[in-house]
Amino acid sequence: MGNKKTVFKFFTIPQYQQEEKFLSEMHENGWCFAHVSFPGFYHFEKCEPKQVSYRLDYNQEGIRNKREYVQMFSDCGWEYIEDFVGYSYFRKEEQPGEEREEIFCDDESRLEMMKRVFKGRIIPLIILFAMVILPQFHMNTTGYGGGGNIQDVLSLVFLVLAILYLVIFSVLAGQFYQYEKLVKGDSNGFQLKYVGIFALIMVLLIGIGTFFWLSNRSVYEKKERDNGYVIEAEHLNSAIVTEHALESGDMISFDFNCETGYVHLNVSQKGKETVFYGDFYEVYGNAAPHVITIQEDGNYTIEIDGRNVKGEIEVIITK
Repeated sequence: MGNKKTVFKFFTIPQYQQEEKFLSEMHENGWCFAHVSFPGFYHFEKCEPKQVSYRLDYNQEGIRNKREYVQMFSDCGWEYIEDFVGYSYFRKEEQPGEEREEIFCDDESRLEMMKRVFKGRIIPLIILFAMVILPQFHMNTTGYGGGGNIQDVLSLVFLVLAILYLVIFSVLAGQFYQYEKLVKGDSNGFQLKYVGIFALIMVLLIGIGTFFWLSNRSVYEKKERDNGYVIEAEHLNSAIVTEHALESGDMISFDFNCETGYVHLNVSQKGKETVFYGDFYEVYGNAAPHVITIQEDGNYTIEIDGRNVKGEIEVIITK
């Protein structure tokens, strides 16, 4: 156990040089890098302290032609270690008096590697965000195909995922900006590109938050009648609770005339078990009324919990 060590470290995509420095410092302290595993566990083995340069390269074409790729680095004295999430790890012992050796001949070559990383790592994340996260967030928030507590939870989960993705994109965009600025220098066109990226992220963030708020608000009117009441909903997304003194033989009729949404009904007698409860997913159009007959005198609570309901719900109490 004393000859092995595991260290957790997290480096974002543009921070490959910080990762190289970390591995070199560990080797200088007597810990030779063995391999890395998800999500950021670096495994080391005890070794003689030496000054060793570590370098990372991201080259999908090179990995596809592994033998020639590794041999090219080997011919220049670089030892191949492993591949991890698209990066190839190399090391080379430093010689006294020699300058820090690089695997890239200039800054433009480093920038080209960052562009390869963007195509291989960031574009799939963008596709996942656009094709999976956003559609699922929309479906669960609007109650497409149903509703209920599960979809409420899923809506919140996908909201958190969407915000998390946008935060990640913002951090990565900021790091890419600093990296490209260091290589190419500053310019109006360069700044305009990243201003556009950050503006798009902010628009998406505000839009997602606004959509979630609008989809979960309630806009309705409850109108009392002699024999009950009617709920006229533009967007019902909350519970409406009423209390009634009822006698045995009284009937409660629920009539749905809705365009969208689902309704959870709960009728209970105070201090006793629930008389009736149920989920109504098919409340669209003029559905047949659902009738409940009271079996015992007492005070009763009627709870109508709507999810994305648009239309009318009529409650008729017949004595």
